[in-house]
Amino acid sequence: MSDERFDRAVAVMAAEMSIRGLLGSACRELVHLLDARACAISRVIGDLLVGLDEHTLSGRPLEYGHEYLIPDYPLTQQVIESGEPKQVSRLDPDADPTEAELLEKLGFESLLMVCLPTSKSCWGLVEVYGEADGFDEESADVAVRFARRTGELLEGLEVPDTR
Repeated sequence: MSDERFDRAVAVMAAEMSIRGLLGSACRELVHLLDARACAISRVIGDLLVGLDEHTLSGRPLEYGHEYLIPDYPLTQQVIESGEPKQVSRLDPDADPTEAELLEKLGFESLLMVCLPTSKSCWGLVEVYGEADGFDEESADVAVRFARRTGELLEGLEVPDTR
């Protein structure tokens, strides 16, 4: 993928003036950047993962507003705690069963999970859904860079904590 394509996607996202707009734009742009089928962004709140925004090529919603207990999904928890991207494929016989079951329920073959970082911590989780061939290392690197840039933009829009 060209830097120009990446920079255009970041510029589209950076033009947003609200958190909701930023997250929606980030989902749409990542689907296009990675030739994915869908993308969802969730907020980490303690041990809870709460769906905030999503984009699907089919127009069929994933599970907007979904909530999951992070400890119920060990691979997701690893991404949030380590900040390192992880991939899951339903075709992998060694895939984490809880993640593979969720993929099947949502109707996707593969998943790339990336931490959405801010300067404080892993603010949220970016989940990119794809076909059977999954995502290569370049796609994971692009998703990490894009999530990092999203986090920087997010911090510029968040209301400071005055406590």
